Amino acid sequence: MVFKSKKDIWMGIIIWLMIILFLKFLYDSIVAFSIIGIVISIILTIFVGLIWFYTRYSINNDVLVIRYGIIKMSVNIQDITTISKTTNPFVSPALSIYRLEISYSKFKTVQISPKNEELFMEQLKMINPEITTK
Repeated sequence: MVFKSKKDIWMGIIIWLMIILFLKFLYDSIVAFSIIGIVISIILTIFVGLIWFYTRYSINNDVLVIRYGIIKMSVNIQDITTISKTTNPFVSPALSIYRLEISYSKFKTVQISPKNEELFMEQLKMINPEITTK
């Protein structure tokens, strides 16, 4: 099952300003005929655009797969110990300030922001009933 990320307006403003900035850099590089500038600006535009359009969380068998643009990480659902709600603003694979902090293994955590938090937690608890929620 795939869960898209919640998207806050402030995060959208930041990402779209970055995309506009990189497109402006692309335009300037084309006018100046700077191949390096063209390549760098295209790569950065695609990278940031993929974060906005392709941040999602999927549950495949016993694995939670977190995709944040081109970045992908996997968490074994059996290793998850707790899920708690947080508004920690630090960098994470989430496009919203309203996040779920997932603690797994010994001291590892990841923060995500699925649109339907309740269904997401329910799906995880069906696979691992030992998960505690705060």
